[in-house]
Amino acid sequence: MTITSTKSWKHYMLICRTLEYNDIPFERDDTALCVRCRINGNDRDQTFLFSVNPSKMLINLLSPFPLTISREQAPDAALALCMINNELTHGNFYLDMDDQLLYYKMTNSFYETNLNGMLFEYMLSVSADIIDQYYPMLKKIIVN
Repeated sequence: MTITSTKSWKHYMLICRTLEYNDIPFERDDTALCVRCRINGNDRDQTFLFSVNPSKMLINLLSPFPLTISREQAPDAALALCMINNELTHGNFYLDMDDQLLYYKMTNSFYETNLNGMLFEYMLSVSADIIDQYYPMLKKIIVN
């Protein structure tokens, strides 16, 4: 096992232990180094997907929104996302026009460092708060 794959596995297992410690139910895919969990938001549950990318030495946290964006809505949604992203300190919203979905994403690198469970708690907490804060506004823009 290479150093990169060893560090990747270590961080993947740390994500799993952090979720277990915080009593957050999750599903794991050891082959893909991915973990899926759900967090209760203000008005709905939010899905989060942690993934470990060994080649780039990154931890990605991705959260898809349950909103589909049409091609006609894309310009307004893209402008709103740019304005919101300009205000964010960590993470960003993005619009994937291939699947016409909106996502929130946060990334951290483990290149030449070791991350700890507190960072994964932070990533989940901040992501959930940001999504709760902006979901009503994005829903109005996209649904109307």
